Amino acid sequence: MNITDNHKNRGNCVFDDCPEFYLLDNRQNREFNPVSKNMLEDKLHVLLPQWLIQGKNVLDLGSCLGAAGQWALYHGASSYTGVELQEDYATQSQKLLASWKGRARIYQQDIRSFIKEKNDNSYDVILMSGVIYLFVDPKNIIDEMCRVAKESVVIETTYPISIREGKLSPSALITEYTYKQEVNLSDGNESLLGICATSSLRALDLMFILNGFGKNEPTLTFPENKHMLNYSNKNISGSKIPLRLAIRYVKKNSRKLNALEDNLPDKKGFRRSWENDPVSKARTCERNKISQQFDNEIGSWKFDGEIANNFLTIANREIPDYQRVIDKTVKIVNKCGFTNPKIIDVGSATGETLKRFYNEGYRNLFGVDNSKEMLDRSFSTATLICSGAFPVEHGPFDVIVANWVLQFIDQRENYLREIKHSLNKNGIFILTEKLTSSSLSHSLYDDFKRNNGMTNDEIKRKYRQLKNVLTPRSLPWYLDTLRKTGFGFVEIINANSMFVTFLIHRNKRMETTKEH
Repeated sequence: MNITDNHKNRGNCVFDDCPEFYLLDNRQNREFNPVSKNMLEDKLHVLLPQWLIQGKNVLDLGSCLGAAGQWALYHGASSYTGVELQEDYATQSQKLLASWKGRARIYQQDIRSFIKEKNDNSYDVILMSGVIYLFVDPKNIIDEMCRVAKESVVIETTYPISIREGKLSPSALITEYTYKQEVNLSDGNESLLGICATSSLRALDLMFILNGFGKNEPTLTFPENKHMLNYSNKNISGSKIPLRLAIRYVKKNSRKLNALEDNLPDKKGFRRSWENDPVSKARTCERNKISQQFDNEIGSWKFDGEIANNFLTIANREIPDYQRVIDKTVKIVNKCGFTNPKIIDVGSATGETLKRFYNEGYRNLFGVDNSKEMLDRSFSTATLICSGAFPVEHGPFDVIVANWVLQFIDQRENYLREIKHSLNKNGIFILTEKLTSSSLSHSLYDDFKRNNGMTNDEIKRKYRQLKNVLTPRSLPWYLDTLRKTGFGFVEIINANSMFVTFLIHRNKRMETTKEH
């Protein structure tokens, strides 16, 4: 965990030595979901997970007492900037975050003027919790946030009242204007009278899509406990949906979409004809270009610099259970009882798995990838090898991980033999592959990608690009080849759509376990 010397040895509880972040918050006295240490930690664990903020510049719009800053910096954020309009909150948060010195900055300023003054891509991660509905023009605020955000924007907000009361479907595309909105004030009052605008989930999605941002999950999931009732269907309001929700939007490779206002007549009232409409001509030209590019795109996928820059976003969007498989990989190694194991990640890409191992205390780490662009952007606290072959000269290894990589290798059986040869006697091999599958499984996989923001055109294009580059094999092929190669016990530890993860022992044979 990357934390300063002043903040080490605090265990897992971020607010143990600084209870002021919740004791000075007047929301601790409210009857429903009062602010507490557990509530803050449960909430911020979801909004700002460590993998999202580690080494990143975080901007918190509507920062209140700066609890998100304590959380972010404790979990390795390189800097935290809070923007808070209320003077009492801003002054208190400056004091509470003073121990972080130059890494924490608090501005007592209104959000609109602050972000308008910032350059494009000024902050890696932007958090706006319990604030977006205060603006009567949410799209303009979202436009500015997306301009300033380099990687992601996290929104925590409420469902519109008409949806919570069941008058409209949760999938309604609306922005609802109301004056019935409770707002926390630093002097203890809890409500203001004024017009505000609350947007539905679909409306927020559209406003972010217009700015080239999409989602890797429908909404963020909060733990089901008494501290998080606002985010549960079991809330006391009687509504069938939670009072509040949170969404994480990430910058996508796709271009921004045009709004209708972009094509309105100019100041002289000139309206374009269909025949001479440059937009229509541009679309026709674009369609022709796309048609010509189809053949050129077949088999064109490369792990180049552009892919490396966006690899984590692409992986989360297009690989089912990407984070889950990495987490399970690390947990399995933890349970094996190795002492300072020698670990190699095959196809280590930008080092997400190596980083997780390092955070767990492992130091004898190796990564191999045939893409120099990937390695240039990789987690560097490991021995990194640029090669298309397995680095047998660096073996033997106690743990070999090859998640989502052998599917790109033609001489797969030979590569598996080299892995077997390079694995210690009691070593383990964790392998994740995309398998051949039925049209039904492909359809389910396409649904997964659509739910993560990919369009049908993007999905079709990706298939063209990967044709003859990614070549899946069947489940029987892997089981038979692993047996012929001489591996011991093989078991499946994760499966989703056509993606399967194997845990493979070098010599160990199957053990029978009695059920109790």
